[in-house]
Amino acid sequence: MPIEIGVVGAGNRGRAHADEFAGIDGADVVAVADVDEEAAASLAAEHDASTYGDYRDMLEDASLDAVSVCVHNNLHRPVTVDAAEAGCHVFCEKPMAATYADAKAMADAADEAGVELGVQNFDLFSEETRAAKALVDEGELGDPYFARGVMSRRRGRPYVDGYGTPSFVSKDAAGGGPVLDVGTYVVGALLYLLGNADVERVGGATFEHTEAAYDESLTGRNHDVYADRVAESGYDVEDAGMGFARLEDGSLLSLRAAWHTFLPSEPDLLAGTQGGLQLDPFEFYTTTADFEATVSLDLAEFERRQALLESESGYGTDRDVGQFQHWIDTLCGAAEDPVPTGDIALNSMLVLEGIYLAEEAGKELTAKEIAEHSESTAIDV
Repeated sequence: MPIEIGVVGAGNRGRAHADEFAGIDGADVVAVADVDEEAAASLAAEHDASTYGDYRDMLEDASLDAVSVCVHNNLHRPVTVDAAEAGCHVFCEKPMAATYADAKAMADAADEAGVELGVQNFDLFSEETRAAKALVDEGELGDPYFARGVMSRRRGRPYVDGYGTPSFVSKDAAGGGPVLDVGTYVVGALLYLLGNADVERVGGATFEHTEAAYDESLTGRNHDVYADRVAESGYDVEDAGMGFARLEDGSLLSLRAAWHTFLPSEPDLLAGTQGGLQLDPFEFYTTTADFEATVSLDLAEFERRQALLESESGYGTDRDVGQFQHWIDTLCGAAEDPVPTGDIALNSMLVLEGIYLAEEAGKELTAKEIAEHSESTAIDV
């Protein structure tokens, strides 16, 4: 029997989730819920699914095994908790929530209900991350102790720079800017490669210069267009954030996440006691016969060989290890060593919110202090 899924949120992410599940054997989108019933009906029609204006009606009426949560960050908690209490497994869009307090409540609700909680992070399943994990597991890096993550854009502010909606740059809906929006990918993948060690303390700072950049005193090409978009959006989140997390095993993780900063993006790095690597483009750093060696690895061939080894005959060896397939395999018991995306996302929230709270406090904060200072920003539905 296929896993019957209800999608909550019929916007861009809901459509993406529904389309992904539609391409997976063993998954079936049977219901779509959105307060915009026209959008819900449109997406539901594409998947021969039922339509609901209230997700709670969907939970009561539809026969569901799982729910895919594709709404604004500050709605993740109520939808996830309600779905878990209804006995549904949950796959949630990133970030897990806008605050650690809300993410912890989601994880607790899933644990209490005995359901699986997965959180979207495509970086966990990229060829580069899988190759890095294979090297770590084989001991090629020795003991990893430092990771640097960068996801930086020069002009990539949602809505202001021409794509996305104003909700992306509103604390009321999103909870934060690029630290939460794109930093969650980087932090999650690097925590995974560092063994998802517990967070000990976090420091950081955030910067917002968008409003000042389009002050009325300034003039220039397209100035009015950008100024209008800033005003219309109610832009009140950071443009860029930088921070670091000291982990309890002694390792260190650093992050630079920006929608708008005048610096190039840079590859993520992982250093260990015996070797290191750069993720994209992928390079492995080691020594051999006392020579310093930079090694390029054929990631595509590695994936092909793994598929052959996992196949009984060598035929039909398409190796789909994407996150949506992985989650369905996890629910069906077919994933041999499932990636704990929910656990990684919860640990990531300590780092991400820790950057904001450390900025407010003007000092590093322990994980305990972050948890104590974290407050729910979930919208009461």
